Amino acid sequence: MTAVPPTVAARPDVGRPAAFRPLVRLTARGLLGRRRSLGVVALAAAPVLVAAIIAIAGGLRDRETVALGSFSTLTLGLVVPLAALILGTAALGTLIDDGTIVYVLVKPVPRRTVVLAAMLVAAVATSALTSAAALLAGILVLGLASPSLLAGMVAGALIASTLYVAVFVALSVFTSRALVIGLGYVIIWEGFVTSLLSGTRILSIREYARAVVVAIAGDGATGTDRVGVELPVAGVLSIAILAIAFVLATYRLARFEVGEAG
Repeated sequence: MTAVPPTVAARPDVGRPAAFRPLVRLTARGLLGRRRSLGVVALAAAPVLVAAIIAIAGGLRDRETVALGSFSTLTLGLVVPLAALILGTAALGTLIDDGTIVYVLVKPVPRRTVVLAAMLVAAVATSALTSAAALLAGILVLGLASPSLLAGMVAGALIASTLYVAVFVALSVFTSRALVIGLGYVIIWEGFVTSLLSGTRILSIREYARAVVVAIAGDGATGTDRVGVELPVAGVLSIAILAIAFVLATYRLARFEVGEAG
């Protein structure tokens, strides 16, 4: 039988707000103390490697367009959603798979606290890696000549990471095939459908992030394709996604049967 996690089971005040910190530590240990961390780091390094190759090659006339195109295609289109998928589905999925979730759920811990801890840990880990990668890749291509564009790309990676993580954490509570379903969503919906059908971009997390990038970058983003979602709409829909994902994950976890774990 799996040992009772001391960080949760041994705390007499586990049902109080103080239980949040032990849950964060438990989730972080299960999420980041595994080989998946190396895989996510390697994934986040891809934009930096590409930017280094571009910088070494030289001869760029419009560095802003190149930097933004690389960010939109590689970082937002591939690295951020895949990193969020790996970490988001594992935040609670790991606890469910190894049976640790049983010892959490039998304690008087509000389900919303469990979900919040998982989303927070996964979002911080994902956004830290992808935002750093976006910044380093941007500096390699742009130098420090376009600080507004650099800030926009970092903010875009942060927003996209948080939204993707919230969706994938919620998905992991509903199905054990969250990784496969999430991969299909990233490749089919975000990768093809929203690229081919402009009317679907209003339901694209990538477009919300691009709206933030363009709004912050201003003139530095003049070479980019037209963003499919206006910033106010992107802001409202982003908040809606966070709220819906949190509510659905909490609802499902509240009805989670102990027998479903392990």
